[in-house]
Order: sequence, then structure tokens, then C-alpha cells
Amino acid sequence: MGGGRLLGCGRLFVAAAASLGICGLASLLFYNSPWGMCIFPGIFYVTDQMIQKEEEKRFRRRLSQEFKDYLHSVSAALAAGYSIERAFVSGLKEIRQLYAEGSVLAGQLSAMEKRLSIKEPLERILSDFAEESKVEDIESFVEIFCCAKRGGGDFIQIIGSATERICDKMEVLEEIRTVMAQKALEQKVMCAVPLGILLFFKVTSPEFIGVLYGNLLGVALMTVAAALYGAAFFLGMRIVEIEV
Repeated sequence: MGGGRLLGCGRLFVAAAASLGICGLASLLFYNSPWGMCIFPGIFYVTDQMIQKEEEKRFRRRLSQEFKDYLHSVSAALAAGYSIERAFVSGLKEIRQLYAEGSVLAGQLSAMEKRLSIKEPLERILSDFAEESKVEDIESFVEIFCCAKRGGGDFIQIIGSATERICDKMEVLEEIRTVMAQKALEQKVMCAVPLGILLFFKVTSPEFIGVLYGNLLGVALMTVAAALYGAAFFLGMRIVEIEV
């Protein structure tokens, strides 16, 4: 609980610092007035949501990676003659050894181990785990596993197939991220260009751009320009962000 609060406070601090920087830049370039800081609450909310979304994506990515390794361990335990329940508990020990304290999966699997110790059905435990994880790979695997357990399927083949599918998906994702990394960098550079142009005029020709500051029409025009810039920024982020 304490670690979660610390992570939440850290995210809020980063969001606040980023929001102050953005508001300061907007005040300087778009309004040339400290009144531009009035947009801080809105910018802070958007920034916090973006950071939280990115943290959730990283968490799901790590969870999927660790779950793949976990399935490898479970599959090996089943091949060695372990029962289904013992194989899942044995996989947890492997995850703890492999990732130590940095595992995002171990904590959730520990709850599974405790529930197995009081003879709770494995299907129900896995279903709850999949619902909490919100990871498509885990949800698909658990759905297939539960159907196979009710119908008496080949668990070694099922887990092996699930592991292979997750590995293939991760390889595709890595290839996409590699291809899109350059596009994402280009998008960031292009977003910085309009701000660079404004800063250039403000430093080299303040009288040229000064007519846009300190009057109602100028404030309105700059507000529209800032809104269009923000819309273009988010649109660019959506274009280079591909989910598989």
C-alpha cells in the first residue's frame, strides 16, 4: 500500500513539473503574460492522465512478458509430471527467482497460491486474475484453459500454444515499435518546430510579433493557435501509437 502511494505521489510530481513547464512556455510564447498560467489545472489533468496511461501500458507490457515466462515454467512442471495446481505454484517460485523483487506478476500470483492452499478451484482463481490484469493475452489463455479443464484437454499442449502465441505477438510488437520509433521522433521534432519559430521571432524581432500580445484580438488569435497546436500534437501522438 505504501509503495503504491509513493508511486502515485511520484506520478503527480512529474505531472505537476511537466504542467508547470508547459504553462510557462505557453505564457511566454503565446501570451507573453503570467496570466497564461491560468491553464495549469487543465494542463495538469491532461498530463496526469497521459502519464497514468503510459504507466498502465508499461505495466501490462511487463505483466505479459512475465506471464510468458510463467507459462514456460508451468509447462515444464506439467511435463515433469506435476499436477495442474502444483505446476502453477511451481511456476510462481520460478518467477520469484527470475525477477526477484522487481516482478509485477509475483504479487498477484502469491494471492493465487494462498487461494489454492485453501482448496479454491483453480478456474475461479485464474478468472479473477485475468479480470484484474486486463491483459488480452492472459484473458484469452484463461478462457481457453478453463474450457479445456472442464472438457479434459491436453494442458501441456494448451500452455505451449499459448506461450508460442504470446511470443509471436511480442515479436510483432517489437518490430512495430522499431519501425515507428523514427516516426515518433519525427513527430516530436515537428511539434517543436512551431514553438521554435515563435521563440525565434520573439527573440530576434519582438516588434514583429508584439502586436499579438496585450490586446483582445491577439489573445483570441493566440488561444486559437494554441488550441490547434494542442490538437495537432495529440493527433500526431495517436497516429504514431499503434496497438496490436
